[in-house]
Amino acid sequence: MADSPSSSWQRGTELLKRAACLYDAPGSVLADEARGAWRTGFTGGAAWMANGLALVRGQPAATVPPNVGRWGALKYGGALLSAGVAGGFASGLGAPLAVALVVAGLAFYAAEAQGLFLFPLLLDGTEHPWRSGRALLRRAGGTPSAMGTVLMLAGVMLLGGVVGRGWLRCWCLGCLAVVLWYEDLRT
Repeated sequence: MADSPSSSWQRGTELLKRAACLYDAPGSVLADEARGAWRTGFTGGAAWMANGLALVRGQPAATVPPNVGRWGALKYGGALLSAGVAGGFASGLGAPLAVALVVAGLAFYAAEAQGLFLFPLLLDGTEHPWRSGRALLRRAGGTPSAMGTVLMLAGVMLLGGVVGRGWLRCWCLGCLAVVLWYEDLRT
């Protein structure tokens, strides 16, 4: 059964609070490491996420697998394709641009949620990360339930800088929230 919107919101809020405590903790290196992570795309992001996962677990960071870029391209390429098809379909049916963009956004995040835990699973060396990620997604309540939380996290990641919280910090808090969510489901 899917979570109610309020429980998805509460889960997202709780994950973000926990992420902020880790990110902003005295001696945390996550903020410093985040400044250059974007330069190497998915590999840099996965390395940063490995450090976040290590911090959460209190153990050394995992080695980033060499195929993380391909997995990232597959995940986000699929999400972009879904957004384009859904937005184009809505537009073709005569929907106003704003409606077509909302439809495209929802399709993007519905597809993106299918690989929600992909990067932590890759860092853990999971043999079948896509299949294992789908199992975790079901444990999280399925796509509709997870999407409520994902949309909340995405809002903070994409718009947090507008309200003075810092673009990079907000992006990292969303990523770290996914790591925490993964750990909650895994253990």
